[in-house]
Amino acid sequence: MADPMSQEDYRARIAELEEERKTLDADSAGRRFSQEEKDRWNDLSAELEEASSTLKELEQRAAQIAAAAGDEKRTEDGAHFQVRRPNAPTDIWDLSTLTRSWDDPAVEKRELHDRAMRAIDGASYPHPDLDDDVARAHVEKIMGDPEMASYEGGDLHSQRIARHVLATGSPGYKRAFTKYLAGAPRTAEDEGYLHRSMSLSGASGGVAVPFVLDPTLLPSYNGAVNPYRNIADVRTITVDEWRGVTSAGITAAFQAEAAATTDASPTLASVSISTEMARVAIPYSIEIGMDWGSFASDMASEIQNSKDVLEAAKFATGSGTNEPFGVVTGATTLFTSSDSAALYAADFYGWHDALPPLYRSRSVFAMNNATLSRLRQLDTAGGSNMLTPNLQLRSAANVGGPGAPDMTDSRANVDLFGKAVHESSGIAAFADNALIGVFGAFNPYFKIIDRVGLSIENIPHFFDATTGFPTGQRALFAYWRVGSKVVAANAFRTLRVA
Repeated sequence: MADPMSQEDYRARIAELEEERKTLDADSAGRRFSQEEKDRWNDLSAELEEASSTLKELEQRAAQIAAAAGDEKRTEDGAHFQVRRPNAPTDIWDLSTLTRSWDDPAVEKRELHDRAMRAIDGASYPHPDLDDDVARAHVEKIMGDPEMASYEGGDLHSQRIARHVLATGSPGYKRAFTKYLAGAPRTAEDEGYLHRSMSLSGASGGVAVPFVLDPTLLPSYNGAVNPYRNIADVRTITVDEWRGVTSAGITAAFQAEAAATTDASPTLASVSISTEMARVAIPYSIEIGMDWGSFASDMASEIQNSKDVLEAAKFATGSGTNEPFGVVTGATTLFTSSDSAALYAADFYGWHDALPPLYRSRSVFAMNNATLSRLRQLDTAGGSNMLTPNLQLRSAANVGGPGAPDMTDSRANVDLFGKAVHESSGIAAFADNALIGVFGAFNPYFKIIDRVGLSIENIPHFFDATTGFPTGQRALFAYWRVGSKVVAANAFRTLRVA
């Protein structure tokens, strides 16, 4: 049973409903509602009427109780005090109303976190391949616990993420963002929303994508093309560079009674991963911007697809110079096949066995589909027991039947020596001297670092190079920052063709 709502909760919900109706009306300016929009308007109106009626009754009841009591203050012998409940915020998006206390600075960060959680829980995530509950859980995990001191640039990580969610999640911001993409006239209020998003998200000149569309916050990647976000250690930061420490491990030993212990201190090394900028430009005509009702969400989906294709290549073989440092580039310990013309079962056994036991138990394979096809041809009868169906698939009575996993998701559907195999389109296919596969502990030794926030700038006009006149086209210029790096080369073995 849900907890009862207070008067303040009802006022906050009424404000949200009214703001969403304004947004819906602005998005359909100059045209009739579609059936879907009409249904949504009716649902909002019905809920607004019910919430307003309930609030009115609650206020009347409270007034009658106060009148009967004669005064809000209660007096007892030897004591005089007033019982007062702090007012909850009527608008969770208005950061100027955050409660601040000199005595307890944690009051502000807790309220900031609570507001962001309300925004996350109440949001709808329009990506077609993303479940709302999965999206909510992922954003909440990235935001983290406000009580845990994870400092980045002197500020709490959870506070920065919470502010980003609130700055880009309000109905007013979504309305202003949609107008910005379409090049439509904007009010002073719209400009205020956009300006706040630029200052809070760190965007320079561009505006931040609403968090419900932001691929740097949501797990909306296509695992079939880009498996690395499923198998690597993915971190989200709000600064430019991730810094950590690696260790070769501590050596333990048994010793005699009362014997002096030996020095088992590990060899520590610092590691830093910078976030590099990726960009995409999307030209479109003014007419498309005017007529395409779902332009914002559709363009976010297209940007995500282009992001997947680019990252699939760079997470595999990126040079690390102005782009991520790929796993093939960083996994420098090679196992060479026995023949340049073919692959044999012994090559795969040797590749598997070359990885130290310390890393083998948590390792997975990544290879091009062409290499995986060669592997399948070596084990057509299953006699060598190299390839088996994935354990998740084996647990189901039949594919597509009750309990069977969704075959369209990003999980591996085959095991090699009991380790999951993931297809990577960015790794090379079979050729002389080619690096055709990586086996290793991707999590935690291959790290992907996302700097939160994908920003977009609207280039309002294209001009003809010959005449200098406008062409009637605009363009969206989107950019985000991401980095990756192998932090322990010994945790991987790369298969090289002789």
